[in-house]
Amino acid sequence: MKSQKRQRKQTNSPYQYEPVEVYCRLRPLDDPNEPPCVKPIDETVVQLLPPENAVARNGQVKEYQYTFQKVFDEYASQKAVFDQIALPLIADLVAGKNGLLFTYGVTGSGKTYTMTGSPQDQGILPRSLDVLFNSIGDLQAKKYVFRPDRMNGFEVQTEADAMIERQKKEIMPNLTTPVKSASKRPESGDIERVMDPTKVDTVEEDNNYAVFVSFIEIYNNYVYDLLEELPYNSITGYKPPQSKILRTDSSDNMYVHNCTEIEVKQPQDAIDVFYKGQRRRKVAHTTLNAESSRSHSVFNIRLVQAPLDARGEEVIQDSERICVSQLSLVDLAGSERTNRTKNSGDRLKEAGNINQSLMVLRTCLEVLRENQKCGVNKMVPYRDSRLTHLFKNFFDGDGKVRMIVCVNPKMTEYEETIHVMKFAEMTQEVLITKSQQSNKFDLGLTPGRRRMHQDEVEEALVIPSLPIDFSVGPPFPILELIAPTDDLTIKNIIQCLNERMRRRQEMSMDYERSCSSFRAQLVEFEQDYGQMKLRLQDLEEKSSQRERAAAKLESKNKSLERKLDELMKQMKDLEKENQLLGLQVQDKAWKIQVEKQAKDKLRSEFRSRLQMNNQAWEKNLEKARRQLEIEAENQLDERDRKLEMLRDIVNENELVGTPRMRSRATTQPTPKPRTYTTPASIQTAISETDITSVGSSTIASSARAAAGRAGNTKVQTRPTNRIPAAKSIPNLTQVGVTPSSSKSRQPVVNLRHHRRSKSSGSAETWLEHKPADIVETDTLFQPRMSKKKSVTKLDVKDTKSASKYVLTHQEQDSNDELITKLIKGDVIPTSGGGAAVVFHDVETLKQISPGSRKRRSPTTPRYDPELQWTDTEERCSVALEGHSRKRSKTTNL
Repeated sequence: MKSQKRQRKQTNSPYQYEPVEVYCRLRPLDDPNEPPCVKPIDETVVQLLPPENAVARNGQVKEYQYTFQKVFDEYASQKAVFDQIALPLIADLVAGKNGLLFTYGVTGSGKTYTMTGSPQDQGILPRSLDVLFNSIGDLQAKKYVFRPDRMNGFEVQTEADAMIERQKKEIMPNLTTPVKSASKRPESGDIERVMDPTKVDTVEEDNNYAVFVSFIEIYNNYVYDLLEELPYNSITGYKPPQSKILRTDSSDNMYVHNCTEIEVKQPQDAIDVFYKGQRRRKVAHTTLNAESSRSHSVFNIRLVQAPLDARGEEVIQDSERICVSQLSLVDLAGSERTNRTKNSGDRLKEAGNINQSLMVLRTCLEVLRENQKCGVNKMVPYRDSRLTHLFKNFFDGDGKVRMIVCVNPKMTEYEETIHVMKFAEMTQEVLITKSQQSNKFDLGLTPGRRRMHQDEVEEALVIPSLPIDFSVGPPFPILELIAPTDDLTIKNIIQCLNERMRRRQEMSMDYERSCSSFRAQLVEFEQDYGQMKLRLQDLEEKSSQRERAAAKLESKNKSLERKLDELMKQMKDLEKENQLLGLQVQDKAWKIQVEKQAKDKLRSEFRSRLQMNNQAWEKNLEKARRQLEIEAENQLDERDRKLEMLRDIVNENELVGTPRMRSRATTQPTPKPRTYTTPASIQTAISETDITSVGSSTIASSARAAAGRAGNTKVQTRPTNRIPAAKSIPNLTQVGVTPSSSKSRQPVVNLRHHRRSKSSGSAETWLEHKPADIVETDTLFQPRMSKKKSVTKLDVKDTKSASKYVLTHQEQDSNDELITKLIKGDVIPTSGGGAAVVFHDVETLKQISPGSRKRRSPTTPRYDPELQWTDTEERCSVALEGHSRKRSKTTNL
């Protein structure tokens, strides 16, 4: 169907179309044992083999096949590639048609080698020059007969004017300046080059030809002339090159304005020009290629030809009859990805510009294909890149376009190769208008006039050999007389002598005429000589005047040279002084920089030390504030404790005295619960049940914080209830305290503060959540869990078999002592299949050093151990220590 549509389009259009021809060349692998990702099936089809770790779609790994005009495997020679691809373009160039050939591929795929090659095995560019000069041979015009007009066109001038221009540009400079020793040729001359002997037979013999070359590069989307002579300054060095602009000539052809074009007469000169520009091309080292091209290079070969006149001597002096054909050889920079090349800085910017220009080229070709297939007229974005803008005419139909896709068959290049193959497949679907044959050479003149003129010149150079007879007459006859009567012999002798006499007279007369003519010429010469002598005298006078003027100028020149030498010496002295001053300035600037860095370092150190001091002061102040708060709170607690003891004593007395007083005591509110500490030797365990009912905001906040750190848990609080005073008098044996005597007064202790742990004696299944960094303590009262499961990381499946949950949390108090908190709760299954934890208890394990709050009463006898301590906590500790053997009843929590 595609071919039928193309044929219909070609038949309906007055122009003939041809597709962009795309060829594929495979580079040899560095390691022959490595499996390739591209394999040629036949001469036109290649197959992509995915790597082993390729992602499979629908359970199968897809293999791709692509068709090209011709596929060259890794064993194909440079000669075979040139004959198949570039040789037809050279034939079109000689016939007056344009051509564009560019190499495309990823970095390190062999594009530059295909285009350039080596001296022993030349690439496309050197072979194209060899074939072109082999074809035109002796048909080249004299140098400067064709001259560029700086507007992408050429002018023609006579051979006499061309000879004068050659004398001005080539002969005269060599006479005024000393001839330099023959310098070594550039890279092309280091090794003897093997030339291509191929020749094109379709050359018009009645035309004169001239070859012009130019070399540009497109770097970071700017056009630079690689053959431009850069001005040199002894101080600043070479001036950086200026970017060129693109313009349109009178025929709407794009060209680089003010680009240097050099006329060459042999292929070696053109190759030397190429290597001269190649040294200035932007290349850099990357991860994938040691000398990676960082720009697109374009080497233009322009062939100028014009017909000879009717006599076949000179070129017709008519600029309209000049035919200019162009062959552009483009070496595109390789596309590359940042994650593979690890580029940064300038290399990253260059890679971005390279990929952007190649993307614009692909977009232009896609729009062209869409316009041709769908019959639309979308605007092709040629101006988005200098590369596509420069070759706009080729894609619009002014010449033949061919592309060589270079492929590196390494398995690591598989992903990049797929993109290259898709671009090549799309390019083959773009149609280009076929170039028409130029009719500028059909002048109606006689063909073969060059050959006829050469034959006439050769005949004119042959000098004919005319015989000159200087003899007096015929030779004498036989003088011997046979008989006295032999009259015949005497008669012959007389005739011979008469003939000789006649010839002698003729020769004498001829001699006289020659002498007279010679005398006349001599007289004329003498007259001319006199005039010439007068002229010579005038010329001698003028010459003497000029010599005197020259002598004056010479003396003046010598004086100026002496002044110039003096000025040069002064300038050298000033330059030395300037260098010394510059070094001094650099030294001072370096010292200033060092001092500035030292000051900055001192400033930063001062700021860091100041910040550290501020933090240390803030920490010390915060610690001092906490210490003052603790001391003040201890004083308030001591005062409240004394008041509570007095209130309890009064209440006890009233209860013992009268029933009314006892009932009044029962109605009194429960005092504020407090925390009592015991010495570390006994190691008490304080159980706090019902966080909100106890009324301690500190414990409630700790439980909430610990529960928040535990994970997906909830803390459920209950409203605060005041307990009557009568119920607040517990049995001391329940908390492990044994009274020393029935007469001694028992301190009032909050039942909720010293109740037993709920974990004691329970038959439930406990889930103990204990982090890995918990410090084990050996306190006396430890929670007892008959059936438990310990985990360090909480999981939902662990909560399914548990009915109780306990979270172990450790922290430091204000005195830097270790506190272990056991946050307990019930595990409740949820409707979603999970579990929720409702916290209801916090058990604190704490170890305190003895003697922190010990007092002696001055009125109490020292020998009475029951009344010796006024502090309730101290009395409890004494009771534990003194009477634990008699009747102590301790419950393990």
